[in-house]
Amino acid sequence: MEHSLIINYKDKVIFTSDSHWLHPLFELNDFLQKETLPAKELFLRDKIAGKAAACMISYLGIAICHIELISKRAALVFDAAGITYSYDRMVEQIDCRTEYLIDDDMSINEVWLFLRKRAGRVEGLPVKIENISYWVGSRIVLKDLYLELSAGEQLVVHGANGAGKTTLLKAMLGLVRPAGGIIKIGDYQVGSKEWVHNRMNTAYVYQENIKNTFPVSAGEVVSIGLAGIRMPASEVLYNVELAMRRTGCFNLFKRSYHSLSGGEKQRVSLARCLCQHAKVLLFDEPTSFLDQEGKDDLLTLLRELCYKEAPTILMVSHDMTWIEQLGWDRKELKGGRLC
Repeated sequence: MEHSLIINYKDKVIFTSDSHWLHPLFELNDFLQKETLPAKELFLRDKIAGKAAACMISYLGIAICHIELISKRAALVFDAAGITYSYDRMVEQIDCRTEYLIDDDMSINEVWLFLRKRAGRVEGLPVKIENISYWVGSRIVLKDLYLELSAGEQLVVHGANGAGKTTLLKAMLGLVRPAGGIIKIGDYQVGSKEWVHNRMNTAYVYQENIKNTFPVSAGEVVSIGLAGIRMPASEVLYNVELAMRRTGCFNLFKRSYHSLSGGEKQRVSLARCLCQHAKVLLFDEPTSFLDQEGKDDLLTLLRELCYKEAPTILMVSHDMTWIEQLGWDRKELKGGRLC
């Protein structure tokens, strides 16, 4: 086989890649997102497939493939996913460090997100907080707090009411100024001129519980994500529609924002963040005013967002049952520090 990866559709080659490691499969994902081709009708030919590649092939929805060199762990993945496969040679395992980093209890989606992060194919930016402190009167809210998130990482911060969770988010947004320490989002320190010019990279999602009748539609709320950016009205409308379709709320475009349910508002708020192409998302108690159906919808939406976009996300919440379902890493904010 000349190429490292070849895709056929109806006996015609439609995609090839000569890249190494797992990059051909990431490139295939990019290709499929632009095309309207049924993945199950594609025929994939790959030179080597270990468990990592098999999980990616399954994630992409490929149903038929031929692998020149396949591992037994990859074959197990194909068998479990119902993928029809053939091969030239089977080995016990592929000699690649990535293969040893994939746990047997990881789902296909979890493997996909893990590999995206490992490949650096994420939308998120790194976040670094060093020794920040914040006082309210004589009471210390944050004390020499340290936190570091890699690009595309997700973290939940929980703690008692008044522990300083919202203050932490406000400090990251530049809304409160810590007594000491630094906060960096990407390459820029919060509060610097460079950060001001790039502050659209960070978006804040909260559950609104204030009742008012200001006449604003859901579509207009999403368009706020593009406030301050000069572009033709047609382009604004295109970006708003695209973001709302991706979060499943375009049907709400003309609806009054304040008539929406809590779950619908969450989808609109996320669409606003996607519309502004935010790379770091901050969530403040997102389930506080949601019923169980709204919580389930938000859970699904966040998982889809992580698999498709992989932004960096910091969420503060006290809803421990929902946090357990979410399954992200978590830290407790207590005594002004994360532990």
